[in-house]
Amino acid sequence: MVLPAFSQADARSIRRIHRTVVQPVRILTFGGAITSTQQKVLFTPYAQLIKHSLAPSSWDGGIESLRKQETVAPHRWAAVMMETSSLQISCSLGLLVRDPADPSPNGCGQSSASIDFAMAWDRSRFDTPPDWSDFWDVARHPGRRSLRRDPRTTLEIALLADGVSPDSLYRVLNTQDGVERAFRKLDQLRPYIVWWSTPEEAARILKSGGALMGSVPTGEILGAAQADRDRFGLYWPQRLQVNYAWGVPKTSAEENTALALTAWLEHPTQKQAFANAWPSLPSLAEINAGSPDSRHILPPIAVNDTFWSSHLSTLSARFERWAEDR
Repeated sequence: MVLPAFSQADARSIRRIHRTVVQPVRILTFGGAITSTQQKVLFTPYAQLIKHSLAPSSWDGGIESLRKQETVAPHRWAAVMMETSSLQISCSLGLLVRDPADPSPNGCGQSSASIDFAMAWDRSRFDTPPDWSDFWDVARHPGRRSLRRDPRTTLEIALLADGVSPDSLYRVLNTQDGVERAFRKLDQLRPYIVWWSTPEEAARILKSGGALMGSVPTGEILGAAQADRDRFGLYWPQRLQVNYAWGVPKTSAEENTALALTAWLEHPTQKQAFANAWPSLPSLAEINAGSPDSRHILPPIAVNDTFWSSHLSTLSARFERWAEDR
């Protein structure tokens, strides 16, 4: 299968590169609905194009995880999906292949997918839709809350719950007082938190009843079986948009198969194919049947990759110390 915007000459070139490959082309991605969508619109078409199999595996997308993978199993992975801020940091650390013509922090890859994270809650436990301040109100809504074990999105959510406006999030978080404010807010919720590390795990905790409410990629709920889709509500007004990119591990730098795959995944046609297939908003019928607020859904709050590529190391160290101090 050759997608329309990809030329026949490009396709022939890619097939030549893969002609001598024996092992499956290995990819690291995030499991769950993300991998299911990628399998349908990205991996299967590419496998048909090169007449060779692809083998996606799940991981947590962490920089240290990539470092360990490169040490333990070099040359194993052709492409890795990471948050754009993680990719920028990994690029600066020399863990990924850099475009020699691009010295910028984005020199190892460009954002190729955006995924919204929102609060989901069990509809049977609420009379009215909750917001982030209700997420913290364990007196009125007793039960566990699931959050990502990472300062990204979690510190933003804490500040939103504390009344910071979306357009002020990073101005506040870029100050010591703002960081202290976010951690003080998290202190209030500490005994009730269930942590997750991957989007797939975030969905599994909610669906299993492990938490009353939690942050989760909207597509994990919107694309779920109808029973789960009906079971959970989503808080749309203050959802967070996380950007992802594809990188090539440095130990695969000389492997043309890895470079060809990543170039294909980053092609605008493939970016659009994933965007079209990934469920990010309720259907028109659901919007029309919902509350007046749901008929005017605001754009998501973009997670600031520039901020996190500069501050992730420092804030992650503090966040882990805080999370371990239970």
